[in-house]
Amino acid sequence: MSNPLNFSLPERPQEKKSPAKTLPMLLILVLLIGVANLVISLTRGGPKASQTTTAKGGFSAENRKQLALKLEKQELHHEAAAAWKDYLAADDLSSDESARIWYRIAKLQQQAKAYPQALHAYYRSESHATLPEIENEIDRRAQECLEAMGKYSAVRYELADRVGMGDNSNAAGEQVVAEIGTQTITRAQLDSLIEQQITQQLAQYASFMPEADRNKQKQALFEQFSTSEQRLRFLNQYLVEEMLQRRARETKLTTEQPEIVQMIRDQERKLLAQKMMEQTLSQQINITPGDLTTFFEANRKDYVQPERVQVSHILLADEPTADQVSKALDDGQDFGELAREHSLDAATKDKAGAIAGWVTRDQPIPGIGALPQAMDSIFNTAAGKVADATVKSDKGYHIFRVRDRQPEQQQELDAVRNEVYRSLRSRKEREVQEQMLSALRDRYDVVIHQSAFPADETPQEK
Repeated sequence: MSNPLNFSLPERPQEKKSPAKTLPMLLILVLLIGVANLVISLTRGGPKASQTTTAKGGFSAENRKQLALKLEKQELHHEAAAAWKDYLAADDLSSDESARIWYRIAKLQQQAKAYPQALHAYYRSESHATLPEIENEIDRRAQECLEAMGKYSAVRYELADRVGMGDNSNAAGEQVVAEIGTQTITRAQLDSLIEQQITQQLAQYASFMPEADRNKQKQALFEQFSTSEQRLRFLNQYLVEEMLQRRARETKLTTEQPEIVQMIRDQERKLLAQKMMEQTLSQQINITPGDLTTFFEANRKDYVQPERVQVSHILLADEPTADQVSKALDDGQDFGELAREHSLDAATKDKAGAIAGWVTRDQPIPGIGALPQAMDSIFNTAAGKVADATVKSDKGYHIFRVRDRQPEQQQELDAVRNEVYRSLRSRKEREVQEQMLSALRDRYDVVIHQSAFPADETPQEK
């Protein structure tokens, strides 16, 4: 049987190449390609790499800029600021343009009430370039941020530095006002110490006063230390305390007397507990104007102004004299003139007997005290009329005249805003405290053995 036909072509014999000759040729080829690409890129002068090269996910610098503009338009201040920072990182901007973008970021953060971040961004803007068109705005806005942060001592030197005093403004803050050993106290440090003390004093009013009101109060208190006499008095007090505590440590008062050591530990425990609670409340409670409105609307019935009156009185020593003055009033004599002539109340007689403030049924009468036997008579008397009954108190006999009266009425939020804040803050504080203490009991495995505290037995009557 014949073999099958083979239709394949015969292989062409190949010439063997030497590796030593091939490698140099490849290296020369790679080098020529690299040089060619460099020449092309230099001669074309194409677009900037940041505009053509996209970041991870295909997000170019131009994309980031457009995103920042859109977020700004929607008033998403935090998000827009973050987008502008991404744009700065993605593009190679000039110093002037970087300064403008940082100024833009600062304004967004200031609008979002992120004042420390805004101040940092204003300073970043100035570090890139000083631009005449925004220089004055940065001056004003930096001061606003410091005031919003309650840093009034810093405002003083910041303002001095920015109104053209130059190096002299820094010298004013660095002027040494006292020395104790090797430690020096500058004017700026003294202001800071004063401000710290005011801040600590006002911290106890966080439950009763909104932050904006506390900052106003802080500014007013800080201004009280504007005179040299007041600042010197504070400095002397600080130095006395500093000297005494240094001497106490030198004599080992804090380590060798057990009762002192225990007192320090007790005070430390109380202080740390207080500051831990203050920090937690500060971090977890943020009452907005909207919160106040919602709380007020839900509790309007608690903010009703009761019926109230303004009164005048004539205080007399005995009943016969009171009867004589009452008859004179019936005859048409002027109440104010009779008060000036006959009243024994030195605080009101020269004011025609007028008692300051409003009187309600459930409150004492200013300057007189609780007088329930007078309320029906007073509140049944029309404005401008004298009450029918003469009322006896431990001070004597009173004849009352109603000057003005207001019926019970619903109060609006603006009139009771601070009261609403206190109520809402108190409620939120209780909630946060309960949650925190419950979590801490679990964390530290706290157990109170109630059986160790039996109910007190009522003594048996003999």
